[in-house]
Amino acid sequence: MPVSLSAAATVSHTVPVSDSGFVDDAPGGREPSRHAAADRAPEGRETGGPAMGGPAPAPGPGRRRPSVAGTVFVVLVLGLFGFGLWAWSSRVHADDVAAYADLVKEIGVMDRTLVPLGHGEMPPCREPGDGLVTRTYPESTGPQAAELIGYLTQNGWTRQTSASPAFAHLVRSVVGHTLTIDVAAPSENALVESLTAHSPASSFGCVLR
Repeated sequence: MPVSLSAAATVSHTVPVSDSGFVDDAPGGREPSRHAAADRAPEGRETGGPAMGGPAPAPGPGRRRPSVAGTVFVVLVLGLFGFGLWAWSSRVHADDVAAYADLVKEIGVMDRTLVPLGHGEMPPCREPGDGLVTRTYPESTGPQAAELIGYLTQNGWTRQTSASPAFAHLVRSVVGHTLTIDVAAPSENALVESLTAHSPASSFGCVLR
């Protein structure tokens, strides 16, 4: 049956045709279908990566931040350790000061009988670690070495041999500390030149002072 001219013109405006029939518009470099465009990955995102503007990936095990409870525990442990160190140091220092105070008191009592020319005291942890007490005596009116040594031995000091150049070396124990006195004199019957007394102090007790 022949096709009217008007019907052929109407079809040609709606569906592309050729001499052999209908033609598909997909081949030949034309735009792909909407389904093919949807299957293509969005630009700027690699396969397997997060979508643009999406949530950041969860941190791995190596990036985990310490918990608040763990931080508080560490701070408490360090605080307790510091407090214990301070308390122990204070106790040791208190014993050092007690031994030094006893030494100063005893030498002060001796000064009333054997008056010195010059004197000096240095508490422990001031400049040197040990406490130091010094006395010098007049060249013409100072006590004899025998007199000063006799006074000390009567008050609990023990004379010992020593490699020091001092004429006499005396020791005594107070609060677990061995106090020492060195007497400088030419001989037993000569006048005393000087007296140097040491009160040992713990270096740990001086740490926080």
